[in-house]
Amino acid sequence: MDDKEIRDKILKRLKEPYDKEPHNVVDRKELLLDLKVSANELDRNIKYLEEKGLIDVNWFLGGGFFAKINSYGIDVLEEIEHPVKELEKISEYALHHIFTETKKFVDTELGAVCPDALEKLQLCYEDILSEPKSHRNARIAYDCREILKDFTDAIFKEEYLQEGEGKPNRNQTKNKLRYTLRAIGVKSETTKKLLEIQIDYFNALWDYIQKNTHPERFEVTKEDANNCVIYTYLIIRDVLRLLKRDENIKGVR
Repeated sequence: MDDKEIRDKILKRLKEPYDKEPHNVVDRKELLLDLKVSANELDRNIKYLEEKGLIDVNWFLGGGFFAKINSYGIDVLEEIEHPVKELEKISEYALHHIFTETKKFVDTELGAVCPDALEKLQLCYEDILSEPKSHRNARIAYDCREILKDFTDAIFKEEYLQEGEGKPNRNQTKNKLRYTLRAIGVKSETTKKLLEIQIDYFNALWDYIQKNTHPERFEVTKEDANNCVIYTYLIIRDVLRLLKRDENIKGVR
């Protein structure tokens, strides 16, 4: 057991009597017996914790002492015992911030490109905040599919087609997107592939929902609806960012 582990164990041991009565102390003999460390290891780490201001110690002649944890030590101990919870809090905040920024960007920019899609998307977002019901979740999934059709209809122009290429129909969102990205000068194959993968995932989710909506007792879950809304926002965000790039604006207009 290294010094870090010994110090953690000391703090935990001192916290036990504190929880029963804040003025309770633990003496050196008890700590040696409970922690099963050498006298030198115990004294060294008690001194360290005292110097850090994490415990209060009364020393006596002959090397004895009484020790108790203080508020600073309790704070450190809670960080030691709950690192996962702290990480979850940070992750939750980060994810919330990322999606909030994504929604803000899409809601601001989509209105100029396709106001009908923006109105539908905002209604979907409001619906997922409502009480979850299977029929509402199914409607959200359907509406998200229609939003992507509306959006790709809005950004695609027939002039983007090259000789011999047929005009994509309303359902061919990937083809409309592919021709648009080519026309505005997006050369990165990685960028194009990422967008296609996002659409593939959405389409797979939509197919799953569509094929299973009718069988008895099948329910479209809140998670399914959430995923549809999230990926709709992500796909539209990434395309809008490409359309806003200075070098691409000329090609879009």
